[in-house]
Amino acid sequence: MKRVAHLLVVAACLAMLGCMTTQPLPAEPTQLSQTVHPKDRVAVVTKDGQTHKFKVDTIDAAGLHGAGQNVAFNDIESISREKVDAGRTTLLAVGVAAAAALAASAGGGGGGSGY
Repeated sequence: MKRVAHLLVVAACLAMLGCMTTQPLPAEPTQLSQTVHPKDRVAVVTKDGQTHKFKVDTIDAAGLHGAGQNVAFNDIESISREKVDAGRTTLLAVGVAAAAALAASAGGGGGGSGY
């Protein structure tokens, strides 16, 4: 029974990693400076084809800065913001809790002495 509970916990943790949504943003510098905020997680594709994923620390007139990366507004081909989907995460947590409760109640005794 404990094994089932452990598997449910591991499955829930792995599934929650997938409860992210990606929101495309306009790549124009004037709009970006208003829509991207510190602590946002972004995925930026630059005009040279490189992809940068990082948490934004600061935004200034030149571009976005975070996690040791600096991306100039003029170099951005496309950008999207990644965020946790609270609704899906909540539904998943409730579903896992219900499955764990069902598994625990269906487990029965299991504490025999082995004789």
